[in-house]
Amino acid sequence: MSTQSDETPEREHTPELTPVERAAAEAIFGDRLPLAQRYVEHLCTTGIDHGLLGPREVPRMWSRHVLNCAVLGRELPAGGTVADVGSGAGLPGIALAIARADVEFTLIEPMERRVAWMDTVVKDLGLENVQLIRARAEEAADEVMADVVTARAVSALKKLIPMTVPLLDDEGELLLLKGRSAGEEIEAAAKAIKRFRLQPPEVLLVGEDLLEEPTTVVRCRRR
Repeated sequence: MSTQSDETPEREHTPELTPVERAAAEAIFGDRLPLAQRYVEHLCTTGIDHGLLGPREVPRMWSRHVLNCAVLGRELPAGGTVADVGSGAGLPGIALAIARADVEFTLIEPMERRVAWMDTVVKDLGLENVQLIRARAEEAADEVMADVVTARAVSALKKLIPMTVPLLDDEGELLLLKGRSAGEEIEAAAKAIKRFRLQPPEVLLVGEDLLEEPTTVVRCRRR
């Protein structure tokens, strides 16, 4: 019988980095790559056990999830503050916090079990640049004012903009991870963009030089 704790990830359950993924991971994480590997171990073991991700995601945990999120780190301001809305399994918040030790992150998540899991992971990785808040984004607006707000797989833009803009400081920007429908979402969010006085959104492809499939990001800046 194994004596390993349920909270301790097992390396043999995690996917190996392909040569392309390893090159990207080394470029993104640098000397903090071992922390990223430890995070992937958590995702592939306790993250699956807690229902944060499905077991079918394990083979593509690096490419589809961790690298897809962490590459956004190159767009963050040096020494800045980031609020990540609906962090779930720490994507993109924890992945970015590993990649950018100089940036302070506030991870906002309403579900208790997800917050508890992230708390365990953050402590295990020793991430001193991460704060967790258990709340809905709307409830955190009074205590959070960030340079950048991120979100991934939370909601369509027309609903996401009203949730995230109140967390920005006066010169802040939204960096929202999206898929191929980003253009359609921008069109559908025209009223919200105008209401919250945002500049016309930009669609960025981040990581084209590193990833087989670059990350699609919608950037919205205040006027």
